[in-house]
Amino acid sequence: MKKRHIKRKKILILDAQAVQTLIIVEQLRKADYVVDLFCDSKINYGYYTRFSNNSIVAPKISDEECYLYFLISYIKNNGVDALIPMTDESACFLSKNSVKLKKYVAFIMPGWDIFTRAYDKNKLMTLCHKKGYPHPRTIDFSVFNYKSITSSDINFPALIKPNYTTGGRGMTLVNSVEDLLDKYPGIYDVYGDCHLQEYIAAGGRQIKVQIFIDPKTSKKFSSAIYKQRYYPETGGSSCCNITIADDSVVELCCNVLDDIDWVGFADFDLIEDPKDGILKIIEINPRIPACIKSAIKSGVDYATLIANASLGEELRNYCYVPGKKLRHIGFELLWFFYSKNRFNTKPNWFNFFSRNLYFQDFSIKDPIPFFVGTFGNFKRKQY
Repeated sequence: MKKRHIKRKKILILDAQAVQTLIIVEQLRKADYVVDLFCDSKINYGYYTRFSNNSIVAPKISDEECYLYFLISYIKNNGVDALIPMTDESACFLSKNSVKLKKYVAFIMPGWDIFTRAYDKNKLMTLCHKKGYPHPRTIDFSVFNYKSITSSDINFPALIKPNYTTGGRGMTLVNSVEDLLDKYPGIYDVYGDCHLQEYIAAGGRQIKVQIFIDPKTSKKFSSAIYKQRYYPETGGSSCCNITIADDSVVELCCNVLDDIDWVGFADFDLIEDPKDGILKIIEINPRIPACIKSAIKSGVDYATLIANASLGEELRNYCYVPGKKLRHIGFELLWFFYSKNRFNTKPNWFNFFSRNLYFQDFSIKDPIPFFVGTFGNFKRKQY
């Protein structure tokens, strides 16, 4: 009797130029998926990974109409079963176009109305205020005209934050009412609606919480990451982190997502305020973060979780074992070059060989992406 051939499912990764693509693709291949990648160019982390089956330079996702046509054509002609986004832009694209795309392919992303409850930073702060969740004091410019703000309304320095932004774009520190009046019009012209937020000084912990909610069963999977070092040193991308167990902060984030009616993956940023020692919610990222590798090495395989849930397959239980460390070599080198604490930091900067230590941008099993991706970061001036 001939053995029946079972067709392997194909996953397409959107915006696969991001560094988190490397561990996601590796995990998907381990789970016996075929994996194709859409990248914005050939000079990035994802394009040359040996774990992908096919890498394609796609149109710019900012040209939404062109990108949608290209994506649907690729799905139809190449038998794509599910999509996973790697960036805010691709997550937004899937949410906005979910009705059109779900005719052709599976993916998990809330519709735009629910999506904006989390992704709109001002709406998120409004929800936190209403529900009593810890967050920085925030002034909504759609309610209070920025010209009417006085020093009694909020303590300066404060941050002007666009409601929709990625990677800190448009966020501007203002030190007085006069500074606000001077800078706000230019920021609004570029980024649209903004809000004013209490500035949390450096010195407290920075925590990230990852949660995946299965839309079929409402079951939740979670992890938490403590950012031990970040670049720039005043607050930026994680360059050294460790997974931790913190049930209280995970519960807080789960409650927020329940209030929003969120499904799928979400990544929270929280900052501890040195003034009161309280961890405060800053934002929700609607996609897999760059530092997800430490969470996956801790036992929660988000890549396979998302793929299996997208395709309606049964999800297995995962055993979360915190204490896995992750370093980003490129950002760590920059941190060392610029920091005055280079010889007095914990964990020790010079320890590149220890138990449970992994590298965000490098793997001995897949070395080429490190060199191409690092060059790409310099080329795009992201270092």
